[in-house]
Amino acid sequence: MDRIQAGCATCILCGEAIKPGDDAFVTPDFLAAESDPLWRFTDATVHRTCFIVWEHRKTFVARYNRLAQRLAAQDGTYLHLTSEGELVPRTGVPRGWSGPTH
Repeated sequence: MDRIQAGCATCILCGEAIKPGDDAFVTPDFLAAESDPLWRFTDATVHRTCFIVWEHRKTFVARYNRLAQRLAAQDGTYLHLTSEGELVPRTGVPRGWSGPTH
């Protein structure tokens, strides 16, 4: 968010400047392979309106959320990416939990 507040950000999707106060965010940095087609969209600034209509949004969000769940904290908490680009805390199954015993 510092890039946005500093006024030196460009939307990765439309190429337009992002001004402080614009409804924009920085996407999560979760892909390491530069060969991945979605890699350039990670840790990138984006207008929320551009993100919402982006043709790869559903795939991006699903891939992030799958990885976030796998890397959840011991207590099962992780940050879930909504389809609007918000990161919200969620609680999943704690690591090592094998279900109820009968």
